[in-house]
Amino acid sequence: MNLNVLNKTQVNILNNLGFLKEKSFYLAGGTALALQLGHRTSVDFDFYISKSFSSQDLLQDFNKEFKEVVVRQAVADTLILTVGNIDLSFFYYPYILLKPTVRLNVIDLASIEDISAMKIAAVVQRGVRRDFIDIYYLLQKFSLKEIVKFTLKKYPGYQEMLVLRALIYFKDADSENLARKIEVLDKSFSWEKVKDKIFEEVKKYQLNLIKK
Repeated sequence: MNLNVLNKTQVNILNNLGFLKEKSFYLAGGTALALQLGHRTSVDFDFYISKSFSSQDLLQDFNKEFKEVVVRQAVADTLILTVGNIDLSFFYYPYILLKPTVRLNVIDLASIEDISAMKIAAVVQRGVRRDFIDIYYLLQKFSLKEIVKFTLKKYPGYQEMLVLRALIYFKDADSENLARKIEVLDKSFSWEKVKDKIFEEVKKYQLNLIKK
C-alpha cells in the first residue's frame, strides 16, 4: 500500500478508525484508489456501507475516539464530518461489491475494480478533473472494455453509450476551479495527456463496436 499519498494527520486518523471494520464500512473513492495505485495525493476519506446505518451512533463512536469532531451533516444513512482538518463522509450505498475488499491496517478498501466502476459513475453524473485523472491511471491497469464491463455489472441501469459520451465530455473539468489541490506523483503527467488517452481509448472502443 502507498501510505505516502497521505499526510501525517490522515495517517493518524486512519489508524484510529478500527471501529469502522466491525460496522462493515469500506473506504472507496480517490483516496482508496491512491492508496492502491500510488498515483496522487488525496484530501478526504469517503466511506460506504451496503446496509442502513445510524449517523448518530456513528457520531458517538467518533466523539469517543477523537477530540476535534465537527459535524457537517448528520441524517439517516449519511454522516459528513471533519476531524482536525480532514473531511470524512459516510454513505449508505446499496450497490454490489464486484470483488472482496482489501485490508489496510484497521480498515477495508474497495477493490480497484469496484473503484473503477464508481469513478465512471462519478464522471457520468458530472466529471471533475480528479475523476478523469484517476480513470487515466486505471487505463494503465485495465482496458476500457474491462472498466465498462465492471461499470455495467455494478450499475445494471447504465448504458454503454452513456458511459462513452461522459468519458469524453471534458468541458466542466477544463474550466474547473482547482482550489481543491491534489498532487499527481507522476512527473510525466499532464492534463492534456489525460484527455488524449481517454479520447483515444473511447474512439478505439467505438470502432470495435462498429465492427461487430
